[in-house]
Amino acid sequence: MAFARTRTAAKSKREVMSLFSRYIAAELLRPMLAILGSALFALLAERMLRVVDIVIGWRGSLLVIFEMMSYLIPHYIGLALPAALFIAILMTFSRLSRDGEFDAMLGAGAGFWRLQRPLMLISLVLMVINIGVQGYLQPYSRYAYRAAVYALSNVSFQALLRENDFVTLQDTTYTVDTLAPDHNSFTGVFLANLRENGDLMVITAEKGQVVPASMDKPVTLQLQNGLQQLLPSGFINDTANGAAPTVLRFRNFSTDLQGNDTSFRPRGMDEREYTLPELVDAKPNPAEGIMPWEITAELHIRLVRIASTLILPLIATPLAIGRRRAQRSYGFILGIILLLAFNQLTEFGKSMADNNKVSVAVGLWLPFFAFLILGIYLTWRKSVRVPSGGGSNWLDRLLDGALAAIRRLLPASREASP
Repeated sequence: MAFARTRTAAKSKREVMSLFSRYIAAELLRPMLAILGSALFALLAERMLRVVDIVIGWRGSLLVIFEMMSYLIPHYIGLALPAALFIAILMTFSRLSRDGEFDAMLGAGAGFWRLQRPLMLISLVLMVINIGVQGYLQPYSRYAYRAAVYALSNVSFQALLRENDFVTLQDTTYTVDTLAPDHNSFTGVFLANLRENGDLMVITAEKGQVVPASMDKPVTLQLQNGLQQLLPSGFINDTANGAAPTVLRFRNFSTDLQGNDTSFRPRGMDEREYTLPELVDAKPNPAEGIMPWEITAELHIRLVRIASTLILPLIATPLAIGRRRAQRSYGFILGIILLLAFNQLTEFGKSMADNNKVSVAVGLWLPFFAFLILGIYLTWRKSVRVPSGGGSNWLDRLLDGALAAIRRLLPASREASP
């Protein structure tokens, strides 16, 4: 009988703890998603101004703007996701502490470490998401964005084309008789392209259209019903051994106006375009122009960013829980300062490791483990220490003294002023 009552009590306690976990998770996810959405909107809105300027400058379409903005989302998710989790924990536990709900949970038998469990589970899920974002999505999207900018900046023909007006772009001179309002189709085409070897290629066509640039190919012209003439340099210069010109009639002809491969460079000329497995494979034999220590720095900064997601609850939760009847709460401000300091330290360490001035152990992992030890200490201290009953601490006394000094100075300054 007693054993049955014990099992019932244990089951009831597990249900209560599970209820607390679900409640904390629900209270945390709402502000976290709101902060994440707001941060992404603000970051993308700021970047959209530059993207729109690029696209409009090269006569791109609205679809191109949305395509390029989609390539930026993984980069900003990697920035906003940890910050959203950290700030949401600060806000949630600050409210729970202020409203007395946190004390009620402790009184019901939930320990401080037990209340951390849903936070750690959410952090673990976000860490897995961060592996996909930092390790795979960001490298591909970074390359895709650069390729899109390259393709967009190679639409000069479409941007400069005018009716009955000769325009020269690099080594090509062209004109058209009529041009559609959208600049995508035209009639009466004349092109003259001077090759590197001195040959002159002249193309005339009845009509043509512009094929929009793809992600890795520049704008292409498709011409119909025309004539292509190749005039060798000897024929142009009227030398004795000049070769005869070549004439070719065509029904369909495509050209990019350059006569050579103008596709965008392959992915991997920048270490930030490598996925995590590719960074590991590239360390022994990096691509031309990339130093081995740059590969190492890029690999370890990503690992630090991914692993630091698990540390955020250890820092944020103790700082969010304020003292009872305290005059002020400094945890939120202190938490933001610590998060910014950690981010700046790792960025500085990464730049130093990029230049081979410090090792990644010192530049990246030392701040990480310092942050980890601080989080463990704050959590342990909050879990074993009896909460303060309120009153003022040294920060309150320091701030009160500073405010009192300012108030004493202000009347004196008013009396001294004419």
